Amino acid sequence: MLDFVRFQQQLRGFAAYQQQRRDWLQEKLQAALDAWQQVDDVRQLLAEVDRVRPSWLVARPLGKRLQERVVVPERPAQVTVVAADGSQIFPDRHVEPPCFLLNVGRVAFQLGTYEPVRLESIPRFYFRQEDVQDLLDERMETVSAEIVSALRDAFELEMLLELARDVRRDDRPLVALLDGTLIRWMIRRLHQRELEEELVRRYVYLLEQFQEAGIPVASYISMPGGAEVVNLLRVARGECSPDPPALLLDGLTDRLLFGHLLRPGERSGLFLSGSHIQQAYTRHRIVYTYVAVPGPYGMAEIARVEFPAWVAENSDWVDLVHGVLLKECEKGGGYPMVLTEAHEQAVIRASEREVFYELISRQLRQQRLPVTQSRKQASKRRPVL
Repeated sequence: MLDFVRFQQQLRGFAAYQQQRRDWLQEKLQAALDAWQQVDDVRQLLAEVDRVRPSWLVARPLGKRLQERVVVPERPAQVTVVAADGSQIFPDRHVEPPCFLLNVGRVAFQLGTYEPVRLESIPRFYFRQEDVQDLLDERMETVSAEIVSALRDAFELEMLLELARDVRRDDRPLVALLDGTLIRWMIRRLHQRELEEELVRRYVYLLEQFQEAGIPVASYISMPGGAEVVNLLRVARGECSPDPPALLLDGLTDRLLFGHLLRPGERSGLFLSGSHIQQAYTRHRIVYTYVAVPGPYGMAEIARVEFPAWVAENSDWVDLVHGVLLKECEKGGGYPMVLTEAHEQAVIRASEREVFYELISRQLRQQRLPVTQSRKQASKRRPVL
């Protein structure tokens, strides 16, 4: 249990620290805004990026003007919106036999019609060694959290595609939505090139299926923490030069920058991510934009919206995705309602995890097979006090 008396003693300097940090970021933000206004030639700036080759991830603007701002259009009166989200029960080293569970929640709304909502929860149980044998090697004793997360992301995309095909109507547009990034950042933590390539290949194959079906797919990131656009401004300011300016923009996020550049209901121009893992995405490289989602009292939250390059090349699809997302955020109190519903279908609560392990134990006991768990795990499940 938490000792609140001791915690409060450590909390006393928190407010002062936050004010100091706010002042520090405000100074950097003003320098970034000045640099933003001074960029006249995007091609020249990108040529400078290629010349200096900074170690940071740098956004590549796809428009002619860096300062582009677009008012997001209204959503069509009738549109099909599908969404998926996932959760998991990770492998537990305190419990045998080793196994893990993925669970995807998916929903379909035929907006502007009286057709019923479709809500589903789809589990996938991994317990056979051959299910993940091609994802392991002799250096790995079990399936890591990164691998489970990568499998979950692919499962989400697979189930989303299946649902989109099933509920599609010829007489109305369709948008497929996910929560979180489409860039498989976590795969790089494996430090195993062959395994990374296999997991990305599986994911890219699913993106290809969306493209072949003509279904625009996008993801929504609330409170994004990236700084690729800020890093572009760092190049513009000469922070890679032998004599950089005294004030550097490190620590500033794109979210803070666009919070001052966009009005509620507007989006930025399009940017190609500088992530190195994108090289494996080929023609499905991820493009993103920042959207100012309206909120109470005229305030806006900056969200990042990502989609494959082939979606970005179709301006009608980009407008459709943003029109749908803004309307869903309006209904959902600032976050897309359709993604909230998908999350509710996907989430595995603590009580359900206990039932999961109890059902495994019961099934093994019925077959007169041993059930093994560590004493530490057993003590957690049955606290003494």
